Amino acid sequence: MAESLREQLGTGPNFRVRVTIIGALVSIAPLIVVSLLIPDAGRDVLFPVYWALLTSCLLHLLWILIKNPTPSRRPPLLTRDLAMGWSLLLPSLISSFWPGIVASPLFTVLVGVTWIAEKIRNRSVAS
Repeated sequence: MAESLREQLGTGPNFRVRVTIIGALVSIAPLIVVSLLIPDAGRDVLFPVYWALLTSCLLHLLWILIKNPTPSRRPPLLTRDLAMGWSLLLPSLISSFWPGIVASPLFTVLVGVTWIAEKIRNRSVAS
């Protein structure tokens, strides 16, 4: 079973993007449980730590996008996987992390802009 799961997650940048997004989405459940169990003073520490995790996830996705700037040179399905960065909006909304609420959709727009820019560039070269 572990091998089939590893195969489904892919390899290289696809694997890193998928694990980053899945990890951020799954980590919201323990955050909710722990925040209900600890006193208010503990929440003052818990949420900034979680926000740092979300920030690192967004920066990791951005780093992968910077390393693979043109869609035609990306591994298969990497553009789709990067576009799924909008899903980090959910944990950002639940944890009230406003930079993530803004950055998640903007990241997906950035992925789309790279695709559109390449299409426009290819059209101008072909003309």
